[in-house]
Parts: sequence; structure tokens; C-alpha cells
Amino acid sequence: MKNVIKVLIVLSVSIGLMLTGFPSNEAVAKNKKETQHDTFKKLKLNTSMTSVAEVMYGKNYKKHLCDRSEDEVKVNLLCSGELNDSNTYDKSGKLKYLKYEFYLYPDSKVPNESDNTDEVTFQTVRMLLVFKSKEHSKQLKLVEKHWFDVSVENSKRVYNNQKIEKGMTKKQLDDVLTGTGLGRYEAVSYIDYSKVGKQSGKKQPVFPKAYKTYSYSVLNQKENILYFFEMKYSRTKKEYVVSYVESWRENIK
Repeated sequence: MKNVIKVLIVLSVSIGLMLTGFPSNEAVAKNKKETQHDTFKKLKLNTSMTSVAEVMYGKNYKKHLCDRSEDEVKVNLLCSGELNDSNTYDKSGKLKYLKYEFYLYPDSKVPNESDNTDEVTFQTVRMLLVFKSKEHSKQLKLVEKHWFDVSVENSKRVYNNQKIEKGMTKKQLDDVLTGTGLGRYEAVSYIDYSKVGKQSGKKQPVFPKAYKTYSYSVLNQKENILYFFEMKYSRTKKEYVVSYVESWRENIK
């Protein structure tokens, strides 16, 4: 009888170890997301399409660069991701500059709220990369990189008798929000067009200096108004301020 009990104990322990050896789907998804975010952080602005592919795919990066069928210009692009181009031509039809957007790392947990369920937007992916060339050139440079995490829930609330306004500093926001700080941001963007030259006939680039923005969504205390706002560094105030804000009235169920 003792031997039987010992065998049962050994079996139960072995099965337990086997089960713990298999991570849950949640853990796998989290690790994948973290790996993708690590890749995002390694990407440097103003680097070439090839350099970006090397960071994303390592030694096999060449397999991930191709001449995509939907691209009329026929330049080497990332093979993966939803592609959107806004290439610009002059009046004579001559190419002025190239510009491509790549929607990468689909987030299957985010429902697509678009009328077209097949449409890929920043709301359905975790990363957006934008490449642009100088005028009359086909050499593309990474000019924007965006990371989205719409699963983030901000626990802060706007006091019911207060509101978020454009130009507010972190300290001023802290005064209208519950607790301390701004809470978790749901998106971060890095933008730098300063190295791609003049654009659209202007003497200076549209974005002459690099900048970074953080995006937040937060409800008021009654939870019937949702605020979406972006924080951008102000070179005059020498700190981050609200550069954009929008609000919606929510339906309380």
C-alpha cells in the first residue's frame, strides 16, 4: 500500500511539473508584446529601410525586403505590414518624393471599429513606421515611429468641475487629475523630418526639429466625459505641455 501511495505522489508531482512547464496564452502574448516593444525602442529615426529591417529581422533581413506588388514606384520595401503610400508628384507627373506608412504587429485583442472590418489602422496595430525620401530621391529614411497600446487603462480621473485644456503643463494637469501624475500613456510617437530636406517647395522642412509626443485617455469622475490628449515638449517652456486635446461625452449604461 505504501508503494502505491509513493507512486501516486510521484505521478502527481510529475504531472504538476509538466503543466507548469507550459506557459498560458496570456503569458505568451505578453512576451510577444514585450519583444515587439523592445524592437520598437531599438529603431532609430533617419535610418534606411535596410537598417530598420536588420533591427527587426536580424541576419535574415534581406528576405523581408521586397518589391511589393501594390507599389507603383518599385523600390525595396518591408514585405510585412499593411502598406499605405502618399507619394507626391509635380504637375508634370514627375516624382517629387516618396512616403510610405507600414502598419505592423497586429493586435488581435483590439476590435476593429471601422465600417470596413478588413481595414488596418493605428487602432488595430501596435506599431506604425513612416518612411520618406528627400525631394527627387528614392532613398527612404525612417521619419516617424509610433507605438500604440490601446489596452492601457488610465486609473486617473478628471475632477468633475475641471477640464483639460491645450497648453497645460504637467503640474497644471496634476491639479485637475485625481491622485498624482498623469497615469499610463497609451501611445508614444517619435518624429523627425529634419534630414529629408525641403518639402512641397518650402524653404524649410515641415517639421524642422525632432520631437516626441505621449498620448493619454482619461475619464472624468462621473465617467461620462472621455478626454484624449497629447503631451509634446515645449522648447519655450522647457517642459512637456498639452499640444492637443479632444473630449467626448460617454453614454453611461
